[in-house]
Amino acid sequence: RLPATHALGEMNILKKSHPYTRMVRHCHLRDFPSQQIVNRMAVCKHCHNEGEGKYCSYCGETYEASRITIHSILHEIVHTITHADTGFFYTLKNLATRPGKMQKAYLEGERKTNQKPFSLFFICASVTAIALHFINTAPEVSRSHFDIVKANFFKNYYVILQSVLLPIYSFFLWVILGNKKLNYAEALVFMLYSLAFSLLIIIPLNFTGFIPGFKYEQYLEVIFLTAYMIATNLNFFTKQKKWIVVIKSIALMFACYLLSNFMGGRIINFML
Repeated sequence: RLPATHALGEMNILKKSHPYTRMVRHCHLRDFPSQQIVNRMAVCKHCHNEGEGKYCSYCGETYEASRITIHSILHEIVHTITHADTGFFYTLKNLATRPGKMQKAYLEGERKTNQKPFSLFFICASVTAIALHFINTAPEVSRSHFDIVKANFFKNYYVILQSVLLPIYSFFLWVILGNKKLNYAEALVFMLYSLAFSLLIIIPLNFTGFIPGFKYEQYLEVIFLTAYMIATNLNFFTKQKKWIVVIKSIALMFACYLLSNFMGGRIINFML
């Protein structure tokens, strides 16, 4: 039996002479797999956080962005329409199928999944302005000077006028239908959503003007917009009696319609 000191000496000799030990002693630090992983860590282009894998663990953005192609654009369009669970199309869907309830949910705190009111109104107003521009661009043959000026008003200034009158519409809503729980700022948000969708409604109604001899598109607008406002208010002001909400909604639309017609008439007369 060897003494302990002698046994330890032989073990050290074996370690030094073992081929794996010599290989490890001559390896550089960069040859270790852990160091290779560190060198392969990606940097997020969005938040500049370092990490591994396909997606950033901090913001969720992909580390390697693929090139944009026609296929990817078409896929994004189809995905946006068919999987609209947040944002612009989701909000429009709720304004069409759940008018009033959508505004109520937003004011009560459900705001992450819905498009912001000002941005939604800006998009809808822009789409409506472009549509009315082309709808009212018609040959000036066999039309009176008044009809030409009126068409130019709807072509260039109608949406701008509605945007300017929006704060007054909101004031009418606050006075006529508001209660102690609804302040003016909340009435403004309510009207932003309602007017944004109403502007989209008038686009197909204005196409009826292309029907020969049909001159009732403005009456259709009054009917459809009043019906939409009544449905919206019934779903929002649920604590008030329904017949009272209906009467107040008609009064609100009447006040807004008078104001819009008066201001529009002033502008048209100025353009004559």
